[in-house]
Amino acid sequence: MKRFKIPDFIRKRRVTLPFRKIKGIISENYNSKVLTEIWGDYIDWGKRRKGENGWLVNQLKKYNCHKVFESSFGDGCDAIFLQKEGFDVTANEIDKVFLKKGLQNTQREGVELKVTKLDWRELDKEIEKESFDAVLSLGNSLTYLFIQSDQITVLKQFRSILRPGGILIIDERNYQYILDNRKEILKGNFYYSGKYVYCGEKVHGRPIEITDEYVKFQYTEEATGKKGYLILYPFRRDEMQKLLTKAGFSKIEQYSDYQPGYNPEADFFMYVCQK
Repeated sequence: MKRFKIPDFIRKRRVTLPFRKIKGIISENYNSKVLTEIWGDYIDWGKRRKGENGWLVNQLKKYNCHKVFESSFGDGCDAIFLQKEGFDVTANEIDKVFLKKGLQNTQREGVELKVTKLDWRELDKEIEKESFDAVLSLGNSLTYLFIQSDQITVLKQFRSILRPGGILIIDERNYQYILDNRKEILKGNFYYSGKYVYCGEKVHGRPIEITDEYVKFQYTEEATGKKGYLILYPFRRDEMQKLLTKAGFSKIEQYSDYQPGYNPEADFFMYVCQK
């Protein structure tokens, strides 16, 4: 495989948009088309819900949330589920290919959703302050932003559209494990339980390039050999907590694979942040 050369301005962390949106930077192999085709099998909607074991709905009910802003609609896995559970969901997605797929899935599931196509950094231009009980940023979504000022801006925007006492639920992959074990992982020894966030057995994701600046993931559909790629920002341990604090969240609860507290062996970390 030809080695992907990351441009100098990306190395300097001047990226201000998700990699999927940077015209002229991402080749055809890096776009959303392949990913949307295989993403449902990578997630496995049913297994995700089983692995979660009611955690998401329980958190929303705990904080009396009804009106939910799903910042990363994707293929619709979480937004459709929550709408079926009786929540009032607004789904946001700026990637046209994923948005089309998500809307196809809402039609298939017989669900109607309010949909927006907003840049996270400018939500206040279209959404009134304190409009939502909860904001969701799931599936490791903040990882598409590489510059810290953008990350903080987005978290502040999420906070601004929350009512007092509302919550942001955000998650991140355990990148510290990846960074600490890069040599073994690049040899093919990547541990991922597949029990919680990405649970599919037909599509497998693994890092194929690991640096301090970025991690390149390859997603392979085993039956066909079809491959998709994403280049992601690797959050260090405690980095997300610090960003959330800088954005103004003072009450932050951390979970590891949906269990309270910090577990360095977890696949994913989740944070429930109250305004």
